[in-house]
Amino acid sequence: MEYQNDIYQIISLLTSIGLNEYQASAISYLLVLGETKATTLSQSSGIPTARIYDILKDLVKKGLVTKKHGKPQMYRSRPPEEIISILMAIQRNNLRKNIALLESKAKDFTDIAYRIYLKGSKGAPTVPLFRAVSVGDSSLEETRKLYDVAKEEILIFSKALEYFPLVSENLKAALERGVSIKIILVSPEVMELKDREKQKIIVESIKRLLGKSVMFRFSDEVPIRGSIVDPNREGRAIFLVEDPGIPFFLRELAITSHYSFVKGLAIMFNLIWEYKSKQLEK
Repeated sequence: MEYQNDIYQIISLLTSIGLNEYQASAISYLLVLGETKATTLSQSSGIPTARIYDILKDLVKKGLVTKKHGKPQMYRSRPPEEIISILMAIQRNNLRKNIALLESKAKDFTDIAYRIYLKGSKGAPTVPLFRAVSVGDSSLEETRKLYDVAKEEILIFSKALEYFPLVSENLKAALERGVSIKIILVSPEVMELKDREKQKIIVESIKRLLGKSVMFRFSDEVPIRGSIVDPNREGRAIFLVEDPGIPFFLRELAITSHYSFVKGLAIMFNLIWEYKSKQLEK
């Protein structure tokens, strides 16, 4: 048959988005034949006669094929754009059902699993020292999460806090909850002019959007970049170390909720704050 290669490609595409091979084959040949009888479609597509009526019944039920009553009954495929629209709607609905099922199973799992969690263990669970995430959207989302759970204190190490516009709402919400925010930035004197200008714009933006309650200091030495949250409670932190020569997009950040590690980072922050930094000039 003419267009056979196109038919094979359509069958492959349709099977990849949810139809079985017979269903995909029936639609593909109906696209070529137009309105036709089930027996003619069976002969053209190679679908067994014993199966063709059930296949067409399923396709009519899905809305992919229309049936004209009479003797004989005639079948026609929907236009291509309607077929793909219907299949996408079916897959979206299946996805919603699968997500709902996963959510219900997740709740069942945690409810049951916590009844036996560590019951046979003599010691407390160990906390991993840290886990790594790549710089970019993942690290930004993790930073937002930290700010959103902060209850007492947020400590930020940064060069110029270039990502502030992307987390400003999270920091504002933290301030409204009564969270203290301290920021150590690199001293402008040791930065290149273009970086100094960027930092100045960001600092002015922070003061404008968050007010005077945010505290700043500047230091010639800022050995890490990142944020420390609630070190005197169940602290968390996300950070990366200075790594000259390595492109920023190739670096990874470490995330930790290890109490001692977070406490150590906070001690370093406070020492730099007290002894190796200066206040923002008026």
